[in-house]
Amino acid sequence: MKCPKCSSPMETAKQNGIAVDRCTNCKGIWFDCMEAEDLIETEDGASVDTGNKLKGIQVDKIRDINCPHCNKQMQTVSDREDPLLKFEVCTACHGYFLDAGEFRDMAQVTSAEKISENLFEKAKQFIFTFQAMHMRDLPRGE
Repeated sequence: MKCPKCSSPMETAKQNGIAVDRCTNCKGIWFDCMEAEDLIETEDGASVDTGNKLKGIQVDKIRDINCPHCNKQMQTVSDREDPLLKFEVCTACHGYFLDAGEFRDMAQVTSAEKISENLFEKAKQFIFTFQAMHMRDLPRGE
């Protein structure tokens, strides 16, 4: 398989039992459907993104690319948690390509989101417990 951005060969990179395709030159990463989601959930999954972020920013300007699997024109989309993060998605096979550094950025946003959700759940539990403890002491209207 060739890199959709620079046409260099892709190598297999494994992390936590998940294999992805990484460009030998620009270090962009091709993820088959759901590979990134599975990898981002693992400990240290973002370490598969070994590329130089500055080079990734330069290559990111290339938008008119075809899918390395099915050769269909890919669409540029934004990450829902980080709208500034743009990457290419194949609407046919649902794979996507992230430039060097973008998967690390995505993993950081996901980690921050998990911490935020955890804090929110703890706050809800505290409020529920506080209300349960103090509601029983309030006088009841007759």
